[in-house]
Amino acid sequence: MVCYNYYMMLWIVAAAIGILVIVVLIYKYTRTSKYDILGFSMYCKVCGDKINGLKCPKCAQKKNDLR
Repeated sequence: MVCYNYYMMLWIVAAAIGILVIVVLIYKYTRTSKYDILGFSMYCKVCGDKINGLKCPKCAQKKNDLR
């Protein structure tokens, strides 16, 4: 009898955690811009130009110039 109550409580807690995870994922999905892919922006944070890769060609040249 005690074992049955323990498993029932464990099942309820697991279901509550699953529902909470689903709510958080739906919230993050609705807050993500349509231009962001998994938090990756297609625009440079420094100059605002559209980039096709990970680095902005304009800003990368400015950072590497050590003169």
